[in-house]
Amino acid sequence: MYIFRRISVCLLFFVFYSNAQQETLKWHTEKNFSVQGKIQGDRTLPYRRFPAEMRSKVREPVWNLSTNSAGLYIDFYTNSPTIEVKYQVKGELAFPHMPATGVSGVDLYVLDKEEKWLWARGNYHFGDTISYKYRGFKADLADKLNYFRLYLPLYNSVKWLKIGIDSDTTFSKVDTDGKQKPIVVYGTSIAQGACASRAGMAWSNILERKLHRQVVNLGFSGNGRLEPEIIDFISDMNASVYVLDCMANFGSGKELGPEEAKRRLKQAVKDIRKKHPDTPILIVEHAGYSNGEVQPGRLHTYTVLNVATLEVFNELIHEKIPAIYLLKKEAIGLGIDSFVDGTHPNDFGMLQYAEAYYTKINEIEN
Repeated sequence: MYIFRRISVCLLFFVFYSNAQQETLKWHTEKNFSVQGKIQGDRTLPYRRFPAEMRSKVREPVWNLSTNSAGLYIDFYTNSPTIEVKYQVKGELAFPHMPATGVSGVDLYVLDKEEKWLWARGNYHFGDTISYKYRGFKADLADKLNYFRLYLPLYNSVKWLKIGIDSDTTFSKVDTDGKQKPIVVYGTSIAQGACASRAGMAWSNILERKLHRQVVNLGFSGNGRLEPEIIDFISDMNASVYVLDCMANFGSGKELGPEEAKRRLKQAVKDIRKKHPDTPILIVEHAGYSNGEVQPGRLHTYTVLNVATLEVFNELIHEKIPAIYLLKKEAIGLGIDSFVDGTHPNDFGMLQYAEAYYTKINEIEN
């Protein structure tokens, strides 16, 4: 009985302490910050990638994937030594080939005085409500406003989210949308972020930090298929570069073989050109599979698709379509250690993707 009482007292103390700690935090919602990384942000719900009118224009699987918050982020200033993030999501927390920290987790970075993004470790808990707690920042981050970036989940849909800071500290939002033309990426599950271990390790988010520029992530898993409705949507905004990285989704059959890939790719480029005569368009080859040298069927799948991609590129050049560029499989450089499941890259593969894009975009713009 004595031991039971001691345990009860300890539990009561823990609950009291936790509640008291919560009361010392000041919470901020989307009323206090801007969710960035999307097109037409003022017409789109905070944690969505498409505005509502797109629901009637695209296939249901595309719409459902568009509610995932891949590539979305929140920039804010605070001088708080403690940051806590709480939120709920709608889908599965984890996949067999991708951890909860990547599917459903957030990821926090801080910009240092040399303009370098540093990663912050958070203690996380996954349940009906997900929480990340960040504390113990180094001395030169204390007592001054610091620029933070919070990346949102790659493969889940956020219902609500709030950011807590110490009640005697400052929080202010950062608005960067519209200040620079973004890089717009239309792609597959790899573009969406599969299978990064955490949100910040999706290649589009790595590239964003390397370039210090917004990268809009329109990866739609297996449903990134160069569809005219999406091409029309991305053509409605002024991008600095349009990236078409959908080839991996044309090897699955379902009437989506190399010939259909060629037709859709060429039409997509021409449709963008109608509205944007000179904006660079980067066409990306299939990056391959890690088992291609062992299982010939897989080698054939990406080889014929890359032959088709190169044919379209050469045709566009022959037709004197301006500012068309090609990122080749060899430049991405994935190897047998770059994948989780032979199809989707691990963090090392994501770094290789980002580096290849970084090199190519610098080549295009300089």
